[in-house]
Parts: sequence; C-alpha cells; structure tokens
Amino acid sequence: MEKPSFPKIAAHTGCGNAPDNTMESCMEGIQSGADIVEVDLRVAGDGTVILLHDDSPYLRECTYEQLNQYEIRTRLSSVYENYEIVKLADILQIAKQYDVQLNLDIKTVDTIEPVIQLVREYNMVDRVYITGCSENITNRYHDIQVVFNTPKKFTPEESDNYSLHAAKECEEAVLRSYYGLNMDYATCRQEIVELAHASGLAVWVYTVNDSEAMQSFIQMGVDAITTRDVTKLTELQKQGESRMID
Repeated sequence: MEKPSFPKIAAHTGCGNAPDNTMESCMEGIQSGADIVEVDLRVAGDGTVILLHDDSPYLRECTYEQLNQYEIRTRLSSVYENYEIVKLADILQIAKQYDVQLNLDIKTVDTIEPVIQLVREYNMVDRVYITGCSENITNRYHDIQVVFNTPKKFTPEESDNYSLHAAKECEEAVLRSYYGLNMDYATCRQEIVELAHASGLAVWVYTVNDSEAMQSFIQMGVDAITTRDVTKLTELQKQGESRMID
C-alpha cells in the first residue's frame, strides 16, 4: 500500500504574534512556510469583502472606508487601535505574489457572491478553498473548491454509531459535489478518513495545536491540518522527510 503524503499545512489566522485577520497575521502565515493560509470573511455595507470573524451592526451601516476609520474600527475590536481592517482583494494579491493557497472561511451567505467574484477577478480559482458558509456554491460554481464543514457535535444516534456519522457526512458531501470534509479534530477518526478517500473526498482537520494529535492525524492520512502552531507541524514534516532519507 502506498504511503500517504504529508498533509498540507494550513496556518490558522493568528498563527503568529499578530492578531487574527490582520495583514501582519497573513504575512506571518505565509512566512511560516504553510501551504495554506486561512482567513475569516464578512462583507461591508458597500459590498467590500473584509477579514473579520465576528458580526457587527456596523457592517450593515458602513462602507469599508467608514469601517476603517479609527473611531469606527476600534468599536469593532480593541485590536484595531493598532491595525487596520484588511480587504480580501489585498490578500488575494499577496497570496498570488507568494504562491500560497488560501482557505477562505466565509461567515455569511451575503459574503459568498462578492468572494467568488474576487477569486475569479484575481485568477485564484485553482488556489482557493472555501469553508464555512457554503450554501449553493457547488451548484452555482462547479469549478470552486469547497470543503464541507461537518457538524462539531454528534447526534445521540451518531455518538453510539460512528459509522452512521461517517456515512452520512460522506454521502452528503458527494451528493453536493464538495471537494472534501472540513472537520473539527475531535470528530475525525480513521474510519471517516478511509470512507472519504474511497468516496473521492479530501479530509481536513482543524484546529490542531498539539504535536501528539498532529502525529495521529498524519498517520490517519488526512489531507490537510489547520493549526495555530505551524512550527510544530513543519518540524514533524522535516522529521518524516529525514526518516525517508535515512
């Protein structure tokens, strides 16, 4: 049996010293050596896609330029006392420059359309993965790679029968033409990895920061691991490469 390749390393936003969803955080993710950099996305009142995790009424009331004014952005978060709000367009340009892939974690349905438009505008279709809110994307845009966010918790029936959970998630992902499964690490087991692969689906796990857990998922053969500690994962990758040489 062919040995699975090392999973793609996905840098969770805020994987370094800079706060989540800042330009500095994205650059730390890129410079860490990760294959994929993850960001959270919402849309401002004028349709500008921005990096932001939490909702705010200001998003409906303000344009991007208004949001990015100091007196407004600091109401969103104290983080923005020292950082500006980042536009997705700028991140796409940088990702293209540094030849890195992106995991675009979409937070709301109204963010989907402007995100897809930007991805096409920057010719990044083959280097972008969508997670989070993915309603009807695969039906409308057959060339967009969408990784299906599976539930973080099992139903009582699934808790007693993991095979039921695995079959249900894989069947839904295949039916809806998803690229793969994006799973909370606590819900991912060898059985679903094998079933997903047999179904032509990739398996991603998040957010894994412990070396022992990373090693476990590497052995399972998952396709990508999202982490806030990229250094630990790259070190495991180097160790694996070293053993292969020896």
